[in-house]
Amino acid sequence: MTNLYAVPAEPGHKLQDAGGQMVSDVDLRQVLRTLWRRKAVILTSIFLASILATLVSFQLTPIYTASTKVMINNRTNQTVDMEAVLSGLSADAATILSEIEILTSRTLIARVVADLDLGNIAEFNGSLRPKGFFATTLNPKNWWPEDWLDWNVISRAVLGTDRAREMSAAEIEDQISARIIDSVVKGFTAAPVSRSYVINITFRSEDPRRAASVANALANHYIVDQLEAKFEATRRATSWLNDRLGDLRKKVEESERAVALFRSRKGLVQGKNTSITTQQLSELNTQLILATSDRAEAEARYLQAKALLTSKDGVESAAEVLSSPLIQNLKEEEAKVLRKASELSTRYGERHPKMINMRAELRDIEQKIGLEVSRIAKNLENEVAVARAREKSLQKGLAKLETKTAGQGRSQIQLRALEREAQANRLLFESFLSRFKETSQQEELQQADARIISRAEIPNEASFPKKRLIVAIAVAGSAFLGVFLVFLLERLDNGFRTAQQIEQRTGVPSLGMIPKVGGKANQRHVDRYVIYKPTSSVSESIRSIRTSMMLSDVDDPPKVIAVTSTLPYEGKTMLSLNLARVAAASGQRVLLIDGDLRRPRLHRSLDIANEKSLIELLNGSLQMAEVQQVEESTGLVVIPGKVLHGNPMDVLSSNAMRNFISGLRGGFDQVIIDTPPILAVSDIKVIGQYSDKIIYCIKWNDTPREAVAAGLKQIVDAHLPLAGTVLTHVDVKKHAQYGYGDTGDYYGRHKEYYAD
Repeated sequence: MTNLYAVPAEPGHKLQDAGGQMVSDVDLRQVLRTLWRRKAVILTSIFLASILATLVSFQLTPIYTASTKVMINNRTNQTVDMEAVLSGLSADAATILSEIEILTSRTLIARVVADLDLGNIAEFNGSLRPKGFFATTLNPKNWWPEDWLDWNVISRAVLGTDRAREMSAAEIEDQISARIIDSVVKGFTAAPVSRSYVINITFRSEDPRRAASVANALANHYIVDQLEAKFEATRRATSWLNDRLGDLRKKVEESERAVALFRSRKGLVQGKNTSITTQQLSELNTQLILATSDRAEAEARYLQAKALLTSKDGVESAAEVLSSPLIQNLKEEEAKVLRKASELSTRYGERHPKMINMRAELRDIEQKIGLEVSRIAKNLENEVAVARAREKSLQKGLAKLETKTAGQGRSQIQLRALEREAQANRLLFESFLSRFKETSQQEELQQADARIISRAEIPNEASFPKKRLIVAIAVAGSAFLGVFLVFLLERLDNGFRTAQQIEQRTGVPSLGMIPKVGGKANQRHVDRYVIYKPTSSVSESIRSIRTSMMLSDVDDPPKVIAVTSTLPYEGKTMLSLNLARVAAASGQRVLLIDGDLRRPRLHRSLDIANEKSLIELLNGSLQMAEVQQVEESTGLVVIPGKVLHGNPMDVLSSNAMRNFISGLRGGFDQVIIDTPPILAVSDIKVIGQYSDKIIYCIKWNDTPREAVAAGLKQIVDAHLPLAGTVLTHVDVKKHAQYGYGDTGDYYGRHKEYYAD
């Protein structure tokens, strides 16, 4: 069965390769031909867009942009240490973004507005601008009654209440100021410079001088704002520290007074490092240790002397005796006397008076030594007694101090707590005092955390509009738009342009195509082209169609051929007439019948009368010889048609019509019937039953594809002998631009073969 719903093979559709993979069948040459064929659309788009962009760019108000650059200091140069009170900015990303927010804040910009008096400039104050035509025309106050615009009237009518108080002058002024600031804010842009601590501040204005002055003013106010913020912070810190110092001073005085009172009340007199009691206790303990040592030493010497008194050596050998200067002198005198006595004894004898005197002197010396030894022994005994008494006295004093010290222990604990509190208050007071002095000095040494590194210069050229760029973008955009429109028009083009499209879309073979005749004179005589211009492309296409028809069934060539179309004015009458003339000119006996009994046209093309027509022939009022007319130049026999006021289907489906067509097969070599369009009426379904083949005419690039498919479907569903389709009115020049490579392409490109 004929496929009437096949998808056409358009350029760019996807096909499957041998492996079943989807591949894109994009024909670049076909795309370029499509663009070239519709170049007028692209050029028109470019031309209109260029003109429009040029006009718009020259109508736009020039905007000038000025830029100033501010660098955030990543180091702070401070004379004194103020990290605890104020610190410089850390130039990280968050800090820079925060500073950008400060730069574009309404508070800072409000200062710029006030400083430069921007509120009195029409660029920023819309109320100062002259109202245009549309603003004046569309203002309701100019064409609505005042009562209708009175809010009191409206509120009473709708809400049943009166309007609240009107806005005060201050509120109106605030609204105007807010709008002015909004308009100035829109002109500012602040952005960080990549990989740096620099912020680029730009301002756009209609006046180049104003753009530079406003940008510089914002940078100046930003620096001043930083200094003011630091001064204010320093003043707040100084004031707070001053208040705290007063409180701390009182606390220090109170805590130290409490220590002194407690020490005095408890008798805790403070020494150099410790309390007096502690010092006395330490000293007594030391003295007791020394006294005990002295007492032990004295007892040892006394016991030694006492033991020597009873020994054979005598006490003279005691250390204290030997160390006595008197004993030593007496011993020396004793030694001298003994030496002298020894000398005299050898000279005078024992009984000599000198010897007696010597012995008396020796006894006197020994007696003195004995007395001195006794005195020394008595002294040792006395020293022991004194040492013991001193030791006991020290022990008693130490016991008293220990008792007193034990009582003062609890007081010492409380005293130390009071002293610690006083010391802490003193340290805190000294720390705050130091900070207060630093803050007071820093108040006069503040520096901004940013500086201006590049001031805005007056721009020489407007930053907007960029006329060349706008026109270039418009041209580029319009070119893309034109290309888009071209392919959109191609998609919206619902007609057939090639025989291949018809075959792939409907599955019906194509018999050929007929070129469109140029010139009004030629169009009026297109029906006679095969006679007057037998070597033209039109004549050649007719002969090619006839040949294709004959070759469609070589063994039994069709004799009765019906020609139809989808819609009127698709060239079926012209094709029928020219096919008949070509066949008649070849020597065949050919009959041409006008089977359109609703809108017959053959008699007009042949310029013959149609009073005697097919209707009279079928109703039996006239004979064949009376109805037929013969064209002298070709010998073509013609039976004209006439409008039937009844139902043409009754006539065409009658036995008379069937018998008439059947009888013509023996008398003519070929019978060609011109029939009405199939979507208009169903006459072809009846005539097609008497025909051997049906030729279906389609107007090139005009007849909708859906309509063609619907018409062909009716023929196929009716099981009529459809031979194929013919494209008519083919514009060979445009067709050649598609580059399909079919017969239409040769009709347009190879004119030397034809005599058009």
